[in-house]
Amino acid sequence: MELSRIIGIKCVVLAFLWTLTNGDTEVSCVFQESCILPCSFLGSTDALISWSLLKARHVSILSYNSKQDQLTQQDEHFRGRASLFKDQISNGNASLQLTSVEFQDEGRYKCATGGNNDSFISLKVDAPVREVNIEKAENRITCSSEGIYPEPLLTWSTSRQTVFRSTTIVQQSGPNRELYNIKSSVIFPDTKHDFTDMTYSCTVSTRSNNKTAILSNRNLKEGIAKAMVAGVIMIAVILGLIPICCNKFNSKMHQSCSVPMSVLPTVETGSMELQSLQAQQVPDAAEISSQLDLVLTEKTSEELKTLSAPGHDHEGDDLLPKAAAEPTEM
Repeated sequence: MELSRIIGIKCVVLAFLWTLTNGDTEVSCVFQESCILPCSFLGSTDALISWSLLKARHVSILSYNSKQDQLTQQDEHFRGRASLFKDQISNGNASLQLTSVEFQDEGRYKCATGGNNDSFISLKVDAPVREVNIEKAENRITCSSEGIYPEPLLTWSTSRQTVFRSTTIVQQSGPNRELYNIKSSVIFPDTKHDFTDMTYSCTVSTRSNNKTAILSNRNLKEGIAKAMVAGVIMIAVILGLIPICCNKFNSKMHQSCSVPMSVLPTVETGSMELQSLQAQQVPDAAEISSQLDLVLTEKTSEELKTLSAPGHDHEGDDLLPKAAAEPTEM
């Protein structure tokens, strides 16, 4: 009895492993993107479709019956993220679309369409290598990449054989510390020898992809040349701005020395007024002084004429100097 039980358990395990290795469809999804889990059947206008995730407990993802979704048993984790292509169900397409894929979505999925034609999909989630950065500082070259899953591998290579030592650091990041950041530095003891004519390659790899960054002496020369060109352009711009700034400064200084006519007093000159000068600004102080002298002279002349006119009231004439009396003949 015990022997038959053991044999039965082994048969179940072997059947499970055979299905996993021979019957599952491998699907790789990208973290935070949409993904399609394929499933097909003969097609029917009255199809019955059920999707579930086979983990420690049976997780219901989505059911379709009577031409509509049945979501009463749907797991909270998949709510609003799982859907079918309803316009293609009659043609036999029972594929499941997941949006905003998470690492918790990894696992084995079952697509049941009735009968014994169930399909199994093994889903893996990756955050591929998107960019590799490489830079040089003195006798050290640093290579880094961020936001990767699963844990990546970083390797160095050079255009010719040389001796170097490297230090690699891997850190986890993200809200749940699921992503990996990797950084490696290579230190060369002989700077003059190793940085003149060699090419250095850094490759970051995962199960889904890999990317390589290359640093060569040509890259370094191009970088220096670009920096020099940028410096020359900046100096040329500065030298070009200096005359413009000086001209504006001199213009402002000249305007500050000009006196607006509005600040001058209004002096009547018979039927003329000093306001007859309509210019808004006087070019310089010397011209202003000359005009004031002319106006005051004309005003004084008018007053003297008025005093010497017949019938003028001579009150206050004693304020004027009197002419000396002419001698009388004796």
